[in-house]
Amino acid sequence: MAEKMNRCIIIGASPYSNPNVIRQTVSADDFVICADGGLSVALDSNIVPNMVIGDFDSLKKKSLLENVPVIVLPVEKDDTDSISCMKYGIEQGYQNFVLLGMTGGRIDHTYANLHLLKYLFRHGCQGMMKDEHTQIYYTEKNFLLSNQKGKTVSVLPFGCEEAEVTLSGFKYPAQHLKMNTVFPIGTSNIVLTDNGVVYVHRGGVVIIVNDIV
Repeated sequence: MAEKMNRCIIIGASPYSNPNVIRQTVSADDFVICADGGLSVALDSNIVPNMVIGDFDSLKKKSLLENVPVIVLPVEKDDTDSISCMKYGIEQGYQNFVLLGMTGGRIDHTYANLHLLKYLFRHGCQGMMKDEHTQIYYTEKNFLLSNQKGKTVSVLPFGCEEAEVTLSGFKYPAQHLKMNTVFPIGTSNIVLTDNGVVYVHRGGVVIIVNDIV
């Protein structure tokens, strides 16, 4: 098992990744795994990963693999490269994950990557997906939004037909609000306090925190 570090960072191959955001997010004591072409994203951000996993269909320069630890996956498989990275991180004992380079580009990839947050939650881990302007979480429990005052936040059902939530500390508070996938009523709320809380009574939700309105 790898020497325990702070968090497991998984870097995907989104063409819209911001190198500055990745550099500012990754710390020296993080364990970094790149999913396939995420290696190019990491190296462009001056980040050398601890492991690279993939079938390498999206890595244009195969020579980049020469100086990093690599696990080669078959091209035809059920698991995506990203979820293979996640399983590896969990096997190494990590419970706190940050997913970078997972948004933008193909919308099906972005949507599929949101499921990674639910996978982490169901395996007892904490997960956050982050890009230049957004932080995304998934939960089926109460969730504290600490130090997010003034941020625009959307709370939407995910992976279920309906979710029921109470929102405390928001511009538009709610008590046992039933949200379904037909009408996105939880879009674009605003946190008014230092400690906004999303209480999840039923179902599961994605919590999307935006730095821009």
